Amino acid sequence: MKKVAVILSFLLILFSAKAQKNVNIIFSNDYKDVYHLSLIIYTPDGNIQTRVSNLNPAEIKKYSLPARTEIFIADYKQEAFAMKGNDIKATGVKPFLVLKDSDSEVLIKLSSIANNK
Repeated sequence: MKKVAVILSFLLILFSAKAQKNVNIIFSNDYKDVYHLSLIIYTPDGNIQTRVSNLNPAEIKKYSLPARTEIFIADYKQEAFAMKGNDIKATGVKPFLVLKDSDSEVLIKLSSIANNK
């Protein structure tokens, strides 16, 4: 009986881990100039990633990230701070976006970022 319970528990954990879906997030440069995009990403498992790129006009960047990921859009000063290994959350800044379980795809036009700062 114990073995059956252990096996069922293992299967439930296995299937619940596989059930976690990723959310596609797309950044679209709707400006007529190159846009410097600096993302600091905190995934729910505790990993921190920094993604920095220049997007040409009409170019897109697409990322697939788990739900509940926090995304910070950093300016040059915050980018330098994070690149030195510092935690941007320690500065009190709030995430630009937290991906929800209900999201399947999120499109962000870069012009909307400037309007939200």
